[in-house]
Amino acid sequence: MDQKNEPIAGGGLAMRQRKMKSEQNRFTPLIFIIVVAIVAYVAVRMINWGDVQLRAEGDMYEIIVFADSSDYVVLEPVLREALGREITTPQPEPLFTLYREDIQNFSRYRRQKNVLIVAPLDGTGTTAQYMNAALSERVQEIVMTEEEFMINRYHSNARGQMIMYLTGPTLESIYNNIMHHADRLFYHFHNFTLRREIENVTRERRYAKAELSEKFLEDYHWTMFVQHDYYLAINSPEQNFVWLRRATPPDMERWIFVHWIENGGPHQITPQFIRETRDNLTQQFYRTMDDKAYVRIAPEYHEIQETNFKDRYGIKVRGLWRFSDFSGGGPFINYTFYDEETERIYMLDGSIFAPRYEKKKLVLQVQALLNTFEPTPDVDVDPIQQIVEDIDPTVE
Repeated sequence: MDQKNEPIAGGGLAMRQRKMKSEQNRFTPLIFIIVVAIVAYVAVRMINWGDVQLRAEGDMYEIIVFADSSDYVVLEPVLREALGREITTPQPEPLFTLYREDIQNFSRYRRQKNVLIVAPLDGTGTTAQYMNAALSERVQEIVMTEEEFMINRYHSNARGQMIMYLTGPTLESIYNNIMHHADRLFYHFHNFTLRREIENVTRERRYAKAELSEKFLEDYHWTMFVQHDYYLAINSPEQNFVWLRRATPPDMERWIFVHWIENGGPHQITPQFIRETRDNLTQQFYRTMDDKAYVRIAPEYHEIQETNFKDRYGIKVRGLWRFSDFSGGGPFINYTFYDEETERIYMLDGSIFAPRYEKKKLVLQVQALLNTFEPTPDVDVDPIQQIVEDIDPTVE
């Protein structure tokens, strides 16, 4: 009986082996999925633990303000005056919008781009308690002596985040400091927003028009980052003039020009020089299709301030342009500075023509591109790499 059963037993073993192999093959994809899920989970945990930071969230012009309600009633008017400034495009557009939240909701906004926490050290509310817990004893001593009232922290919970702690011994001291240092408050938020946008426009470097950056470096010994949807509209070596144009979508135009003057000097850079030079250039190069009208500076609005463009003295101008036949117009921003190494005066200019759109974000985009300009690049290094490496999104 045993001998008769041997072939049957052997066949059963073979069948069981084939069945086990089939089950193993069936489970192989499942095991792969489980392994991938575990790896993904560990990666997410690493991101949350800070090994790799997620990017900050929210609108670039939105500031979440954490303040006790009674304090905010007092401080809101001066905060809005300091941070809610308007840009003329020509329609007035507020730059920053403030939204108050209770500190208990901080976890909901922990990755917000712009965060402002306001409370006096002698306060009894929940935000004041949070402030006292967040600041070290040494920092609190500095605040109590009124040596400082503003503490900024960058990338705390997310890449590209700015948290400003606005405090003082009393609520009155905070109010007075906001009144007297409104420009400083605005500068920190606006400048960090600009640095963040510079990082944004250069992040997708594989789509950049590297051939144009290389051409400018080879032909003119300067370079800048050129996004993929800009094209070279005018290239005039005789006039030392380059015009980059973006017309996507068709009713949203962005224009950037670079002009330089050889053997210049810093004494030449004046508001009148900038106005006359820009008007002469745009009259020659920024003309309508029928050649009947040209671009010039509108006299109604402009802001002029001295600036430090990459450690070089200059003047920054914000203003409005319009066609000579009054058929249209928009905002522009202009940097004019002197580069001692090359003895050149550079004029960098960005303009917007988008009649049906909000324009403050478009102005920021062209301003960010202008700030990628490198007047004295290293000819032995990839120009795009130089531009990207030069970006420091942290504002001190």
